[in-house]
Amino acid sequence: MKFILVLFLLELYNSSEGCEVGWLRFQTKCYMFSHTSASWAEAESICNAFNSILAEPRAHDESMFLISHSENEAGHFWIGISDIVDEDRWIYSSDLQVIRVNNFHSGEPNEHTSANCVALWKPFHGYWADEACSRRYNFICERPQDSGVDVIG
Repeated sequence: MKFILVLFLLELYNSSEGCEVGWLRFQTKCYMFSHTSASWAEAESICNAFNSILAEPRAHDESMFLISHSENEAGHFWIGISDIVDEDRWIYSSDLQVIRVNNFHSGEPNEHTSANCVALWKPFHGYWADEACSRRYNFICERPQDSGVDVIG
C-alpha cells in the first residue's frame, strides 16, 4: 500500500513539476482548472489576479489536453476565446489574434450575437461551444511554467 501511495505522489509531483500547487503542467505551461464558477469576464479577471490568462489553446495537442482533462472535471469551462470584437471572427483574448486551433463541436458555433464566448462543454465531451458570456461556468487559467510567481494563500 505504501508503495502505491509513493508512486501516486511521485506522479502527482512529476505532472505538476515547475507549477504551483493546484496547477497542472502540460509542456511549457501551467493550468488551473477552477472549482468555482464565474462569468467569462469575471473568470478573465480572476485569472489575471493569478498572473495568468484564460487558457488559449494554440496547438492541437494543447487543446486536446484541455478537452481531455475537462472531461474528468465537473461542468463546463471557459477558455480565452471569443468573437466579442467582431462577430464570427474567433480570437484569443490576450492578444486578439485569430484562433489557430478550432475544436468547436459539430454544429457550433451556433448562437451568433447571443453567445460570444467559448466554453469546453461537458455534453460535447469537452469540445467547444459558443455560450452567452454572462453564464457562470468554471474556467481554466494558464501561465508559463517558469513564471516564478509565488501564490500566497
